[in-house]
Amino acid sequence: MNQEAMIQEANTPSKGRSISYEELKTHHTYADAWISINGLVYDITHFIHRHPFGDTFRGHLGTECGGLFSSAHLNTNVDKLILNNAFLSKYNIAIIGCLDASGDRLRKGNDNPFLDRIIYKHTNNDEFWIELRTVVASFLKSSNEDTHYTFSEGMLYILYHLSIYALLSYLTWIEGSYCASVLFGFHMVCALANISHMATHHGFTRNKWLNFIAMSIYDLSGTSGLEWQIAHQTHHSQPHSSIDYQTNAYDSIGIRIHKYMACRKYHKYQPIYFWIVISSYLLFKLFATTVWLYVNMEFVQSFYEILGHVLARVILLGGISCCIYIHGFLVALILFTLYSIAYAQTAFILLFNNHEETHKILGENENVQHFYQKMSWAEVQVRTSGNWYPTNWLLSFIEFHYGYFNYHIEHHLFPTLKPRLLKKIAPLVKQVCIKHGVPYISTTFLEVQKSLRKHIFKLSILYK
Repeated sequence: MNQEAMIQEANTPSKGRSISYEELKTHHTYADAWISINGLVYDITHFIHRHPFGDTFRGHLGTECGGLFSSAHLNTNVDKLILNNAFLSKYNIAIIGCLDASGDRLRKGNDNPFLDRIIYKHTNNDEFWIELRTVVASFLKSSNEDTHYTFSEGMLYILYHLSIYALLSYLTWIEGSYCASVLFGFHMVCALANISHMATHHGFTRNKWLNFIAMSIYDLSGTSGLEWQIAHQTHHSQPHSSIDYQTNAYDSIGIRIHKYMACRKYHKYQPIYFWIVISSYLLFKLFATTVWLYVNMEFVQSFYEILGHVLARVILLGGISCCIYIHGFLVALILFTLYSIAYAQTAFILLFNNHEETHKILGENENVQHFYQKMSWAEVQVRTSGNWYPTNWLLSFIEFHYGYFNYHIEHHLFPTLKPRLLKKIAPLVKQVCIKHGVPYISTTFLEVQKSLRKHIFKLSILYK
């Protein structure tokens, strides 16, 4: 049975029903887990714990994630498998019905935090995505490249970043070095991008414990890997940096990132207070993430996840306490402030590396209903992401140190691939984009920074 027939059957009273995005959103916990794949809504509550990477569903529950589902299974015909009755029965997966979000609206000033309601065309009918997927899969096969690091490679990456962490932590908290505290903040962001962030996507290794250790480096930095895994996933399912939940969180701190955010009078001063607010990110997250974990315990699968968070906090606060004992409270405060500012500024400069053009595809449209089931998930990921390439030895080192995250287009298309593959597949992705007439943004690091600041300034003057 083809997918269209399956959807029609799912809409019949005997087999299923029409489900709104609002209803889908209510089934977002491990105890009550629904996902939508290409418009079909599945109950996977009893399947999650049988999946080898069960926690990869965190953040995707209660959403349409057909694109990511297809991307995460490069070597399997998942579009066919997920419609196979024998497979569904074997793993106790039930088709609930058909997702209908045709009545949803996304408008400027919408205060609804769930702005991820772009329903894309089916991945098995998307020529652009099918070619991208085929080309990358063929490259991996012909070059004998694995999608993940081996156990030994994963250990080396973890030891590399933790060794630098230990050195900079000692120089900062024990020796009281102001320079080390700034480098410390920079290094932690790079470590998070290179291994921790990839572990949350299960694009690091296939070893559960190595992934857990890698993800826990988030907690060593002062944030939370578990919170990031939840909040960050919508950012990949839907248009990156245009209307996703993670980006809309900036609204709570007075920053207007895109046109869908309500425009307030104080936004005209955004170019003045923008960097001050950004600098306070880690100071806020240090306590907010622990509170978040307590409030959202339904997303915690195992006790060791909480234990890891607590242990990481003890290590971080222990270092600060030692600094207070050795150098006094004022010096410790200055060092932690420098570390926090360096961390926050580095995170924004390196990770939020969007070109102004990446905000246009949806940012210029007040109502996106006419995109319903017509947009390609892959095309949107390309159009709303952008790459930069190194132009000197320092940027080349940064590219390596933070895991080739500057190849953001490739990361958004294939978030479960190990970092060093991103640069290798970039020429292939670019060729397919050119063939299909999809704009592929790749420029210098300096140009990205100039463009992003221009975008932020434009949003500060577009108030009514």
